[in-house]
Amino acid sequence: MPRKKPKVDTIEEIEQNIKLFCDQSKNHMKSREYEKALVGYNQALELNSTDINALVSRSKCYLLLGEASKALVDAETALNEDKNNIRAIYQKAEALYYLGQFEQSLMYFHRGARARPELNSFRLGVQKTQEAIENTIGVKNNKPSAATTAKNKQKKSSDNTPKSQMNSSSRPLRPKPTKAELERRNARKLLGELCVDKEYLENLLKHPDLVRADTNTENISTYAKEAVEFLNKRQEFWRQQRPCNALPNQKNLPMDAMPRWF
Repeated sequence: MPRKKPKVDTIEEIEQNIKLFCDQSKNHMKSREYEKALVGYNQALELNSTDINALVSRSKCYLLLGEASKALVDAETALNEDKNNIRAIYQKAEALYYLGQFEQSLMYFHRGARARPELNSFRLGVQKTQEAIENTIGVKNNKPSAATTAKNKQKKSSDNTPKSQMNSSSRPLRPKPTKAELERRNARKLLGELCVDKEYLENLLKHPDLVRADTNTENISTYAKEAVEFLNKRQEFWRQQRPCNALPNQKNLPMDAMPRWF
């Protein structure tokens, strides 16, 4: 009697099973049962080790379990399948942040912000990594940040204002703005809050004590320069569109967070 051939699942059946495992794990994630969720994602990836949805979801699960290294591996595997996958970019940025690789994390948060500027989570990621880098540099150099130094200089300058420049109300006369200050004001009108990001990246590229954290042949300076060039092009675009008007107040823009993937 001939043997029966083992049943081979079709592609459609495999995809359905992967979706079933991921949906079950998604419910476990909502109830914060991360260990159970991890089991489901593992089962899904046993059926297809390159399924992007399962990889990104498991990356998130690993982060919540405190295993940032494994989260990074899953995010990078997903990006190998689709380098522009916005969820994978976000997960890699988050994993790098929790691994303490703040410079690399900043570049991926900026990459995501350029691709999806309406997502507030990338802007929040940029802010927290910038603060982490500044704190790290401040601790290393044991000196005040650039912002603190600028404030101290401004205060010292105002204290040394000659009496001849004081008006009848005992207020110092405002000096005529320099060309650089006028350009900065114009950039703020055109870019809005993005001007702060641009200035930060420009200062980051000039900082002599910044620790390089290049991995996988990726160059931090290259990403920073790309981000600055992108913002310069955006500034020039708005200058041509409406040179005398500022961008709409970003507080009025939609503050959508990252989609509820899990």
